[in-house]
Amino acid sequence: MGLFSKLFGGKREEPARPATPAVPSPEPLKKAGGGWETAGSVPQELAASEVLDLYQKPDRPVFLDVREEEERRQHGFIPGSVHIPMHEIQGRQTELDPSKAVVVYCASGMRSMDVGAFLLEQGFKDVSNLNGGLMKWTGPLEKSS
Repeated sequence: MGLFSKLFGGKREEPARPATPAVPSPEPLKKAGGGWETAGSVPQELAASEVLDLYQKPDRPVFLDVREEEERRQHGFIPGSVHIPMHEIQGRQTELDPSKAVVVYCASGMRSMDVGAFLLEQGFKDVSNLNGGLMKWTGPLEKSS
């Protein structure tokens, strides 16, 4: 490229760069048994208002809190809920009746989604997830003392 081109906007040619070999993207992690991404094992997502309606019925489902004990103490819990922290569910799911409807909740709805999927894989028929978790819950809360 000449001086005139440099001064008045001529294109400068870049030296050729060696081609970079394409690096394949890593495969997404998969949960054992397929996880909740597998069709048929996704808990039904319910809005907080829908869950509150269920809570107020006399034949309400089992409410399963999968948060840690410290979270329950700090933020409260839905009265009457069963507490099985997420990391204990595999050894304690027999404490739940698979023929009963279950609404699983946590702080924001992520852990409860995973636990709900696990319960469905274990043969539970009616499992729902509180979308948004306890952060979206507008019903009663109980605090442990």
